[in-house]
Amino acid sequence: MITPPAEARIQSIGRAKALLDAMASGGWVSLRDLALETGLAKTTAFNLVSALVDVGLAERDAKAGAYRLSLQHLSYGKAVERRLDIATIARPHLIRLCALTRETVNLALPGPIDSLIVESLEGSQTLRVSSYAGTRASYHSTACGRALLAYQPARFRRTIYDLGRLSASTHRTITDPEILESVLEECRTLGWTSEFEENELGGACVAAPIFGPRGEVIAAVSIAGPAARFTRETMARLGSLLVNHLAEISAEISQTPPTHLPRAIA
Repeated sequence: MITPPAEARIQSIGRAKALLDAMASGGWVSLRDLALETGLAKTTAFNLVSALVDVGLAERDAKAGAYRLSLQHLSYGKAVERRLDIATIARPHLIRLCALTRETVNLALPGPIDSLIVESLEGSQTLRVSSYAGTRASYHSTACGRALLAYQPARFRRTIYDLGRLSASTHRTITDPEILESVLEECRTLGWTSEFEENELGGACVAAPIFGPRGEVIAAVSIAGPAARFTRETMARLGSLLVNHLAEISAEISQTPPTHLPRAIA
């Protein structure tokens, strides 16, 4: 039996992962077998797997009452395959950003329910944020997560919201989807986003996306540091710095001029 991970902070997300694991063979799986395999009530399994179908992570055979993983997972698999390529291309820029800002710089990739930080360079400030390489970053409370979520389809964002109440890492965390949607819209307008003590008290972060050849968001880079140093003016400066540098990464990945990228404010 595949049980939801005990460490999942949001129960619905842990259950959704268990359902994805139950379909990992690639073939059609009946609702009954999904419920048995995960230990979920049939109604709960139906509601969650229907949400996965809505967001494009699963397919449904209505006549057979069966489900399987969708082809969307191929894109995630390709993203994982490209991880080393993205990191290789981005690394010189990350080093330059870390040297310019003396703050911690992170590279994150998108996942089905959150993002994963795959590269992290610690800043040289005496008081600095520790590196986060290998850790997961939520879509709603981290700047890199927001930079990735902002460019996902509306139905993907809605399913993330519907999987369970957005958790509050601190008393400042935005947990209202409508308010978060306004933040994501601002990200699409400016080209960068931020969070201030929403993921951890005393910390702040600014992030922007990296785009692939078809204009799809494939990664995000964030600059993190102590909240005391991250004034609004500083975050706006870092945001513009990120947009300029990440446009170069996107162009290098795409090997074409980044015409779809937002223009940074000088």
